[in-house]
Amino acid sequence: MQGKRWSRRGFTLIELLVVIAIIAVLAAILFPVFAQAREKARQSSCLSNLRQLGLAVTMYAGDYELYPLMSSPSSQSPRRRWPDYVYPYLRNGQLLRCPSGDASVLNKTLADAPQVVYGGYGLNYQYLGNSRFPWAASEAEIAAPAQTVALADTAGVNGGGAGSYTVDPPLSSTRGSGKPSGFYGDGAECGGLWGCRAVPAARHQQQITVGFLDGHAKALNLAALDDLDGNGQLDNGWWNGHADAARR
Repeated sequence: MQGKRWSRRGFTLIELLVVIAIIAVLAAILFPVFAQAREKARQSSCLSNLRQLGLAVTMYAGDYELYPLMSSPSSQSPRRRWPDYVYPYLRNGQLLRCPSGDASVLNKTLADAPQVVYGGYGLNYQYLGNSRFPWAASEAEIAAPAQTVALADTAGVNGGGAGSYTVDPPLSSTRGSGKPSGFYGDGAECGGLWGCRAVPAARHQQQITVGFLDGHAKALNLAALDDLDGNGQLDNGWWNGHADAARR
């Protein structure tokens, strides 16, 4: 009996091009979805970090009766910043790093634990603890802890470097440094769009993760964070400890 003969035919060039085109289309559709899912996971991680950091800042204030300074005076060596002060309440250096931060903000190490790199989260130093004034708030001075920023994603001054561990309200603060632009002087020495303001960073799908003094955290866009009463005018309501849009 004569056996059957099977014909084996390869793909034509047209067929291969069609398959490649389909794969490319699917990749173009799926890659943004994967990127969004990854960023959503990072945002969840940031929210968890900021909940714990907010509680650590509050515990520090309970023990010392003042909120931590953004940093010790420049004359002190080693110079300690707010992460150094709250680290004993954490004992987990990963909580001090925003998972979406880059090298421009992940650029500091703890004074007493140099193996711990931190950055990406800024302290509301204008209303909590400013070493340039110098001045630190007590818990009694914070009337609305649930509506007071403790820490938030920060881009630092002009996108990194200076001020990468601080974050500024939209308007100058007479209670903090009293400087028109925030972190340094009058802003002229920094240049750039925002002068010397340590700007909140909308790293997570155009949202900023914010930790509050009562220990909760949530994501806000910059317009909402800079406008407590939602009237379209910049105010320091989320920052000043009183949830008062008129208070500077």
